[in-house]
Amino acid sequence: MKAVMYEGIGKISIRDVEKAKIEEDGILVKIMYSFICSTDIKTFKQGHPMIKPPTILGHECSGRVAEVGSKVEGFEVGDFVAIAPFVNCGECEQCIGGNPEGCRNRSFPSNGAMTEFLSVDMSYARKGVWKVSESQIKEAALAEPMACALTSCRNMKLQPGGSVLVVGAGIMGMLNATALRDIYGQIVKITDTREDRLQLAEEMGFSTSLEAAGKFNSIVLTAPIPELIDKYLPMVKLFGNLVLFGGYPKGIKASFDPNIIHYNGIRMTGTTGFAPKDFAAAISLMNSGQLLLTTYTNRIYEFSDFEEAFNDAVEGRSIKVGIKVGE
Repeated sequence: MKAVMYEGIGKISIRDVEKAKIEEDGILVKIMYSFICSTDIKTFKQGHPMIKPPTILGHECSGRVAEVGSKVEGFEVGDFVAIAPFVNCGECEQCIGGNPEGCRNRSFPSNGAMTEFLSVDMSYARKGVWKVSESQIKEAALAEPMACALTSCRNMKLQPGGSVLVVGAGIMGMLNATALRDIYGQIVKITDTREDRLQLAEEMGFSTSLEAAGKFNSIVLTAPIPELIDKYLPMVKLFGNLVLFGGYPKGIKASFDPNIIHYNGIRMTGTTGFAPKDFAAAISLMNSGQLLLTTYTNRIYEFSDFEEAFNDAVEGRSIKVGIKVGE
């Protein structure tokens, strides 16, 4: 099978690799769509301590079941599915304690998602493979980043009608804004320094500004710039939330006034990854038509044009870039 391989910093290629295989309890999925995420971009630009070349990139994907083992139950050839990039052990302190996104004993599929086939066994499929409607197969490839946004929202303990400022109108800012408004009933405003990104937000009905002012019940920082913490902390209302959603460079430090947190009762929280129930919720909401992500899936390249797709994503020309791997 063909696969997009990370060969080292600044180097990717398409290779013929051994086709993923299944045992009698396994499921083989033919990948249809795979999206490029910020981790793929960071790995391409500067490497990643946990991603050693050569390796198949990608983890945001959806596809169609191509083969099932003789002992597989609940899945059939032809089912359309979304595949979580990992599943949690369910036994560690974090899983048992109700914070599975903090699990450090995760299991993974056979390989990355920018390839023709991916395999999992039934123990994985029961936790991390979800059926989707054919009409939502492209959007379902975004279930993982959407689940990350839902996990963040759930941890904020939101009240209906609350005001939220989302800082950053990239894909994760937009997915957070979408979840906050359409699922959690918040009044959302988006700020960014790029007018082109704010234009998309405006087209989707969001209030926007190049420079935000005022007070908000919650502020979500999706841009990983430490100075923004000090800038936006005073804009959080009493007993509100300041969420550090974006991942900061290693070794970075931030400076802010702790008395604002102390005297105003502000909850400053970090969020990373997703809980399994939020991945399931993302799929359920998409299947029902209550969560519409079509706007974020318009930039699709053919598999053979993967280099152009990566250039598009790395240069930030599109809010989200996907690859159509197969039918």
